[in-house]
Amino acid sequence: MKPVKPVKSRSQRPAEERHARSRAVQHIAENALLRGSLVSMARTCGKAGCHCQKGEKHTSLYLAVRLNNRRRMIYVPPAMEDSVRGWVENAQEVDRLLDFISQQCLSGFLDKKEEKLGGPKSAGVHPGKPRRKPP
Repeated sequence: MKPVKPVKSRSQRPAEERHARSRAVQHIAENALLRGSLVSMARTCGKAGCHCQKGEKHTSLYLAVRLNNRRRMIYVPPAMEDSVRGWVENAQEVDRLLDFISQQCLSGFLDKKEEKLGGPKSAGVHPGKPRRKPP
């Protein structure tokens, strides 16, 4: 097995990538985060005479997450809605930062591939069309 070459040192990376990496680490270290989606659901309660029976349904917020490889909807009490929204937004920001960093690394890989093999760096890559589903 060939030894893995060391990655670029921090100072050799583009400023945008360094900034994105720093922000991602900071978000992970300092903030609570939840990977999932917030879903607002409207339902009827079943009580006779309730306003929901006439069309004005009860709304509540749910957190849609994967739990033990299954999709779950977890009720979010009104007192926790702001906190949970912030946690989900923190996770989304980390995902955006990681995606940016990954694109920077992909660009570097394609540049190196072009140097080694010659030919266009986009060979074998179809922009906008993922080769496989994300994990």
